[in-house]
Amino acid sequence: MTPVGQADTASWQQVGLNSSRSKSSGPIKKGRICKMARHDKLYTWMRYSMLLLCVILVISGFVLLGLGAWIRYGAATFVDVLGPYSSQLIYISYICIGMGSVLSFTGLIGCCGVWKENRFFIMLFFFIVTMLFVAEIIGTIFVLTYRNLVRLVVRDASKNSLMTAYMGPAATDPISTAWNTVMVKFKCCGFENSTVDFKGSVFSTTTGLNYPKTCCVNKTLADCDGITITPSLIQPQSCFGKVITVIREQSVILGSAAGCICMMELSSMILAMVLFVKLGLMRHPW
Repeated sequence: MTPVGQADTASWQQVGLNSSRSKSSGPIKKGRICKMARHDKLYTWMRYSMLLLCVILVISGFVLLGLGAWIRYGAATFVDVLGPYSSQLIYISYICIGMGSVLSFTGLIGCCGVWKENRFFIMLFFFIVTMLFVAEIIGTIFVLTYRNLVRLVVRDASKNSLMTAYMGPAATDPISTAWNTVMVKFKCCGFENSTVDFKGSVFSTTTGLNYPKTCCVNKTLADCDGITITPSLIQPQSCFGKVITVIREQSVILGSAAGCICMMELSSMILAMVLFVKLGLMRHPW
């Protein structure tokens, strides 16, 4: 028979052993739960971040749509001033409209894929955004490389349209109407050298005048007859500087918007790939 003291000691040791096992298993289980909780929080954060980026991409697409519409219709005056080169700006407006539509549609695909946790939509979103990102990078490099050439083309095209196609304030053709609008709106005259730009032009040859009435500071004065030239009568500034200033302002806005869109596209591409892999691991764990 076992003495009473030894039995009590053995029973207390057994209880201590069992309690130590339960205590040792408690932190392990608790650690796993905390790890899963952190994992779920990270996955939720990535989902909502991806949704936010997709919504911003949809909005950016609508902004590009608006910019293309502005180039096509709102900036029709500046487009017509370029004469035969106006069709190239119209093509640019169509490109903006097309890319805006694709970007908005892609953002909607990304929203659906993330919200429904659909791997196909997420991968489709990734491929489309990747193609758009590469196209935007190539376009940006092209513009930065040939921006001086573009300035020369704009300058030569505008001056050529003033010399060969401008017919005066009463003319109703698109180029004449555009030049009249520019000279009245920006209070300028001619292209670079005020009234000198009209010498030998179609307007001067046809009408026998030195400048159109739209060049005058006050168009109701009797001296504004197209022949009398005085410093106080004619607008001193040329229109080329005004047009270039407007184009530069719009270029800065367009460049900033394009840079922000590229950063969001890159972030959404990374998140899309991470979510695609994560959804695959969740559905087919090792």
